[in-house]
Amino acid sequence: MTLPLPRLLYILAALALYLLLWRNPVTIFMAACLSCLSLPLYRGLLMKGRTWRKRLERATGGARWRKFRLALSSSLPLYAYISTLLCAILVPIAMLALLVTPQAASGFERLRELQANNFQLPPDWVANIQQWRMSLAEYPRIEKMVSDFLQKLDAFFGDAMSLLLSRSMDFLGGTMTVLWTSFLFFTLTVIFTAYARHIRKISGRIFHISQSMLVRFTSAIHRALRGILLGIVLVAAAQGVLCGIAFAVAGVRQPAFWGLLATLVAPIPAIGTAIVWLPLCLSLWFTGNSMAAIGLAMWGVIVVAGVDNVLRPLFLQQGIKAPFFVLIIAILCGMASFGPVGLIAGPVLLAFAIQAVEEGNRTYRHNG
Repeated sequence: MTLPLPRLLYILAALALYLLLWRNPVTIFMAACLSCLSLPLYRGLLMKGRTWRKRLERATGGARWRKFRLALSSSLPLYAYISTLLCAILVPIAMLALLVTPQAASGFERLRELQANNFQLPPDWVANIQQWRMSLAEYPRIEKMVSDFLQKLDAFFGDAMSLLLSRSMDFLGGTMTVLWTSFLFFTLTVIFTAYARHIRKISGRIFHISQSMLVRFTSAIHRALRGILLGIVLVAAAQGVLCGIAFAVAGVRQPAFWGLLATLVAPIPAIGTAIVWLPLCLSLWFTGNSMAAIGLAMWGVIVVAGVDNVLRPLFLQQGIKAPFFVLIIAILCGMASFGPVGLIAGPVLLAFAIQAVEEGNRTYRHNG
């Protein structure tokens, strides 16, 4: 069976665009996600633009101002959308830079110092731990369990901090790459949003899918992305702020920098911010600030972890109708397959699969 000419042309156009952008799959995926998430905003601005055009028609009248009204109704919503998107992206980055930049140099210097020492425990920590182990010499099983635990803990934090430091250095070192990727990401987001109806129409014609089904798929992915935004991004930001406040109260140097690191690792299931606050608790304990260490540990376990355990499942399950342990598995599998972007890709693919099953059941019932 031969393909109809229009469908073949659509496929060739999609192939041409794929060959043009295939080296940037993560950028394309993230731009599509942000476009899907912000599409209701753009449509709301379009509706307001039509309202403004009608008001101008009543105010000016005649065909003389027709071109001006059409240009205003079509261009102004797009410019408003671009401005809103820029503010939503740049304002948090600027605020973060103002808070963290003064402490970033010292913080990275401390990380480089730890990396130079292969992330080994400081001598005073080792001395205290040896005293504890000597006191446990009368209990060989407990001593072996403690020894194994400390070795695994040391290796885990060493690997985690090495990865974090290397990724941070790669990010800072590739300034031009970051600028180009950011520009491409923003441009693709605007294009996907402005031509969303055309993309949906052409996709339906290529795959022979009804527009109503595509709308339901888009709505499911939008709900999933909104749940991810609230359950992963905003919860991680809240955890980072709470950690930064606790670090400042406990007397930790560069609290904003360590709070930023806590934000970056907060989405990791099960461990999250403990990668940052637990070593700082140990540092405070072994330097004689036992009360600050205990207070910071209690804050991390009760408040920071409580925010994660309560709000994250609540928001994620509002966007994706699946058990929370299934969502955690989707996040872990997504990270294993796609890296950090898997935090978003995993839940989105899960939402897509659930919606595909629902559409299959709907079609089966309709045909049966």
